[in-house]
Amino acid sequence: MVNSKTNYTVPFAIMSFLLFLLGFVTWINNILVPFMKVQFSISESQAQLVSAAFFSAYIISIPVGGIVKKLGYKISVIIGSIITGIGCAVFIPALGIGYTMVLAALFVTAIGVVILQVAANPYVIALGIPETSASRLTLAMAINSLAAVLAPVIGGYILSSSNGDISVNESLAKTMFIVLAAISIGTAVLLVFMNLPAIEDETNDSTAGEGRRAWSYPHLIFGFVAIGMYMGLEVGVGNYFLNYVEYNVQGKTMDYASKILGFYPLGFFIGRLIGAGLLKKYEVSKVLLVNSVICVVLLATFFITKGSTFSIWPLIAQGLFLSIMWSVLFDLSMKDIPASAAKLGSGIICTGVIFTGMWMFIMGKVVDSTATVTNGIIDPATANYGIAYAFFFLFYAYIIFFTLKGSKIRRSA
Repeated sequence: MVNSKTNYTVPFAIMSFLLFLLGFVTWINNILVPFMKVQFSISESQAQLVSAAFFSAYIISIPVGGIVKKLGYKISVIIGSIITGIGCAVFIPALGIGYTMVLAALFVTAIGVVILQVAANPYVIALGIPETSASRLTLAMAINSLAAVLAPVIGGYILSSSNGDISVNESLAKTMFIVLAAISIGTAVLLVFMNLPAIEDETNDSTAGEGRRAWSYPHLIFGFVAIGMYMGLEVGVGNYFLNYVEYNVQGKTMDYASKILGFYPLGFFIGRLIGAGLLKKYEVSKVLLVNSVICVVLLATFFITKGSTFSIWPLIAQGLFLSIMWSVLFDLSMKDIPASAAKLGSGIICTGVIFTGMWMFIMGKVVDSTATVTNGIIDPATANYGIAYAFFFLFYAYIIFFTLKGSKIRRSA
């Protein structure tokens, strides 16, 4: 139990900074996909292994929850920061060794990010009185979204294009990862000497049996899949956006695309600020349903106008309406889950993120199938990148099903 009279400004600022850091590291993957295609002369599906390597680390979400419980939030955050820093540092020599080593470095980085994610979010919620926990987390996630706005801006300096040819600035990419490594490890060192308030875990270990039965709640399992579908949407827009604009929109370049992409996470930032108020006023499932339907309309508009400059904006606009989906899907999935099963339930839901890499790889395969192949080499300029977004209809259909039906199914007594 926290002391309501304690000033939590400094620890909240630290946790918010860490969420900013992991947000930047996560969203920079959108830039790394086209970067890797050029750097290693690989296909779209091979480049999408960047997402597979990064998001597959979320499979450890459940055991990480146990580690956080055993070691405490402070030690866990320090460990997460160090591992993130090591992964970023290894990325630099990995670029000179080969693509497999780059993927390994990204996986290590992602392990650190997962630990930070699992530890920082509940810590922010616990820093203060329960009545203001939602506003604290909303503010912290808004700061996380600002990192997502910054990532494509920096990425615009790493990637450039001229007459359809994309070039990369390898030295700048290495510098960026050196800075990320230094910040991550430096933050860990700083935390060692800081006195962060301890948050007591009120879960009774005698109810561990109920925790193991978290898998028996149907709506939680449906929610686990819903998170996987949602992540396909959130990550998919950015992962294919740069190449879509460069190769499928006449008269536009990678430079232009990287600048415009920043409006997508900006939509998340604005949407979360607005959504915090709407979710207090209206039933969360209705807000989710309305947002999902609006996104389907935007997606249909994209396909109707595909190839035109206008088609860019229905993709970007989805960020505004996707912004509240993670929190609402999480909330609906955890409804009526007993406190004793909450930690495992939370871990199960977060593990749904591993679907992201699978979706990106499959979508990449479909894109590759539309390209011209000469002597076994895929010509990226001939691929139809917009076709990848057809998968979004499946993702939205499932989220609508979960909203109307899946989230309401309860296990038999």
